[in-house]
Amino acid sequence: MRPGFGDGFDEHRIKKLWKLHKRGPIHGKNAQVRSEWWILWRRVAGGLTAGQQRQFIQELTALMLPKKGTKAKIPPQEHLEIWMAVANMERLLVKDKVKWGRQLLSEIQPKKCKPQHFWSLSRMGARELLYGPADRVIPPEEVSAWIESVLSRNWSNPKPAGAALAQLARRTGDRVRDIDDSLTAQVVDWMSRHDFPASYKKIVREVVPMAKQEENTIFGEALPSGIVLHS
Repeated sequence: MRPGFGDGFDEHRIKKLWKLHKRGPIHGKNAQVRSEWWILWRRVAGGLTAGQQRQFIQELTALMLPKKGTKAKIPPQEHLEIWMAVANMERLLVKDKVKWGRQLLSEIQPKKCKPQHFWSLSRMGARELLYGPADRVIPPEEVSAWIESVLSRNWSNPKPAGAALAQLARRTGDRVRDIDDSLTAQVVDWMSRHDFPASYKKIVREVVPMAKQEENTIFGEALPSGIVLHS
């Protein structure tokens, strides 16, 4: 189920599904059920309106953005699934993306982070959105700080970090979204030192249309046959 990508019944499906969101999952105390719940919302994020997406994250604020000195107890896998669901909400206001992205960046530590953390960061700070409007892209000034933070740390496994950098620094040809040339050069140099393939460096240096395989990776999983993100 992937409402939001062109089918005529998408709006009807989302209306029915959104009613379930208000009720929450049956057997909600089961950790596996909760994880599947967040996977569901990640998959249908493209069908949600901007208002629904904002309501979705507002209901998670106390859980995921706890006040200083407090920490919510969430099973690690569920925590990752929530981050991935939130990251797929491309219609969120920029100020919300910045707030959540900064929190996520603070949780990404070299010795205790997962590839899903980097995937989520790359979705929030992406230069090229899959379905959201261009005015919901985080400004380059903000995402540049995220990039510099990633570049400054020593990652035991640099591959997820590099994949995130490729999307955070991706060249679009739009000066309003693109990072400056000096930071681009730093990203390319970092990728070269960590033996990343030329394809990673190319999308940072040049405007390159997304390939189908790349869309699947960015979306978080392979899309079912017949679903197209770009016409």
